[in-house]
Amino acid sequence: MTTKKIEKLTADQAAMLPKIAEEWIATGLSTEPADRSAAEEGVRLAYRAAKLEPPPFMIWVDSPYAGAFAQAITPVIISQAIGSKPDQVRAQVRDQVRDQVRAQVRAQVRAQVRDQVWDQVWDQVGDQVGAQVWAQVGAQVWAQVRDQVRAQVRAQVRDQVRAQVRDQVWDQVRDQVRDQVRDQVRDQVRDQVKNWSTGLISDYYGLVYSAWFDAIARLGAAGMSPWNGHAQVARNAYWWWAFRGFAVICERPTVIHRDGRGRLHDESGPAVAWPDGWGVHSWHGVRVPADLIEQGWGTDRILKEPNAEIRRCAIERLGWDRFITDARLKQVGDTVPDPGNPGQTLALYDVPEQIYDVPVRVLLCTNATAERDGTRHRFGLTTPADVPDAISAAAWTFGITKTQYQQLERAC
Repeated sequence: MTTKKIEKLTADQAAMLPKIAEEWIATGLSTEPADRSAAEEGVRLAYRAAKLEPPPFMIWVDSPYAGAFAQAITPVIISQAIGSKPDQVRAQVRDQVRDQVRAQVRAQVRAQVRDQVWDQVWDQVGDQVGAQVWAQVGAQVWAQVRDQVRAQVRAQVRDQVRAQVRDQVWDQVRDQVRDQVRDQVRDQVRDQVKNWSTGLISDYYGLVYSAWFDAIARLGAAGMSPWNGHAQVARNAYWWWAFRGFAVICERPTVIHRDGRGRLHDESGPAVAWPDGWGVHSWHGVRVPADLIEQGWGTDRILKEPNAEIRRCAIERLGWDRFITDARLKQVGDTVPDPGNPGQTLALYDVPEQIYDVPVRVLLCTNATAERDGTRHRFGLTTPADVPDAISAAAWTFGITKTQYQQLERAC
């Protein structure tokens, strides 16, 4: 039987897409505790869809960082368990894994991860594997434990479902769903992983594809069910990692702070944090060291920072007016009244190349809108190094000429 393609959306279907996007954005930004039983069932469904035996047990961790280490130490635990008598497994795991992993790694990450992470990783991985490895899983299965099945569990199923979408939905409709659902979810949620997921295998795209396939299924396309397991995990937990014989699943964050543009941002603590205390500090979407946020950096520390983006964030955190004074930046011309912001002034300064890696100037100006306490925020805007004066620099930021800016009654 030939499947009739969806060629055009009805008015009701088109109206449904933004609602689906909102649902998945809320899921991606949720700080509610994970529904562990529902997430574990989703993992089993995902394995079965890939024609694999579901993992005999699940390992829950309280942050992606703990998850990365859980993945690393579980095969070690398994390898130590193989060949041991059941009553020796627990002691062997405790002695070898605790000594080898804790001693080598804990000192390096102690500033980033609370001690309780290691207790939880040990309890959840060591005890669980040690107690269940022989009772639930034969030695033959565990001999293959290092073979990861992530690609088969995800990519194979994703490609199968995506092929169904191509067969049943015209390009125009696919583009419409992509624009209104997939891209919206991606844009709202991706800053949680942007710039800090290096070294961690993220399930971010699992969430994006879940939103995409869910929308296609609600439009009436058949054959989307193989992705149901992935979608169920995405709805009920955070990231997860698939391995032969076990899966690692991460709790949701407890805190997510974002700025007005939806970027991860918090001026006093972690922008996103997990139950074990591990988190990420971010300044308007740029991951920064914790002490920059928690303590603030002085000018000397800022000038020693090799990363230009982090330097910029540190200067903003300190305040451009203070940095200009402390760093003794050379002023270009005089301080002048701001034509676009009556009652305020403009000042232009040269910025050394060591701060931005390229020659620039910074325009010190004042926000046109008062803060809640009535004060006005002073901030710096970088401009090309060849702007001749403060008013020309202000005009450049608006994309107009100096004469046009001078004639403004108030800048927007």
